[in-house]
Amino acid sequence: MKRILRTVWIGSLALALSGCGLFGDKQPSLSGTIEADEWPVVAEVGGTVTRVIAEEGSTVKKGEVLAEIDQRSYQISVAEAKAALEQAKAKLEEAKAGSRDQTIQKGVAAVQQANANIRLAQARSSQAEAGIARARQQLAQVEAQREGAEETLHFQQKRLQEVTALYEKGAISQKDLDMQKEAVNQATTQLNQWTAQVAQVKAAYSSAEEEAAAAVAQIGTAKAQEQGAQAELDLAREGSTVYTIRALLAAQEQAQARLDQAMLQLDKTRVVAAEDGVLLRSSVEQGEVAKTGATLFTMMKADQLKLVVYIPEAQLNRVQKGQEVGIQVDAYPNETFKGTISRISEKAEFTPKNVQTQDERTKLVFAVTIDVAKGQEKIKPGMPADVLLPEGENAQ
Repeated sequence: MKRILRTVWIGSLALALSGCGLFGDKQPSLSGTIEADEWPVVAEVGGTVTRVIAEEGSTVKKGEVLAEIDQRSYQISVAEAKAALEQAKAKLEEAKAGSRDQTIQKGVAAVQQANANIRLAQARSSQAEAGIARARQQLAQVEAQREGAEETLHFQQKRLQEVTALYEKGAISQKDLDMQKEAVNQATTQLNQWTAQVAQVKAAYSSAEEEAAAAVAQIGTAKAQEQGAQAELDLAREGSTVYTIRALLAAQEQAQARLDQAMLQLDKTRVVAAEDGVLLRSSVEQGEVAKTGATLFTMMKADQLKLVVYIPEAQLNRVQKGQEVGIQVDAYPNETFKGTISRISEKAEFTPKNVQTQDERTKLVFAVTIDVAKGQEKIKPGMPADVLLPEGENAQ
């Protein structure tokens, strides 16, 4: 399951001129930290890791091998499955050799093809059902986490009211009040993260259900074809030998399915990148025994960077969804990169505690998400960044 890198560093809202308001006469500057979506690369089979190829920080392409798991036991399973399939084929050929009727041979081939179609459809259905089960489990987990985050936020908000009352009575310090405001901000961020994950898992759940329905329909079609082919074969044979052939056909199909499964497991010993991206972290070393489902690497999409900044309510007229803004980072002080505002929060939250004046700390701000349009080859996740908005009372 995809998870979202939300290590958000909230910089101070820059004061352009002392005593001239938040933005002053120059371009207003908002600060935040560059972020990127990340997702885990897990081991689909267990075994000893024989080779770790990819290095942290490297750029990888879809399908590129990141690590390899010991293949020996899986190769043995493939060899056994191939031998069993050859044995099943030999027995079937021996049974068919007793008749030279071309119609019978054609009927056998038609039944084989129909059985193969059923097997493929059933495999697709099994995968879809497994996807539904995983999505259902993930949904329950993330919904529980979201409920917990929501309860935490309510608690911290209630606590903030109590702390504010104590502060107004002089019972606690300004630092205590600021710490509680920060706790509310952190709880809000956590709730937003879990809400986003719930939406993602629900989408995956719906997709898995659609795939399962399509697979069921495909099985029905394949079975109808198999029944028709078998009926034709029965008419051609008109004897007890048809039952022997049917049994041998079933044995061959079973052997083929075992071989397919063994080859699939062998292929999964090569851990590959599911998408193009950058390898953030490696959680495995050569010689380590990896368990099925263990996270081996964490990747990110480097071309989908974003930045979250906060703007006071009085300055909301300076921003709108789809607006282009400038982005500057310390690593390239003489360059301004383009960004596009993709989201403006509908709800306000408290100004981060590192705004120094008492007047600014009492204001509410709105989160603004900016997608980095250009400069992904230079800008990296975790970099502090400043956002430059157009000058004027209304930059829309």
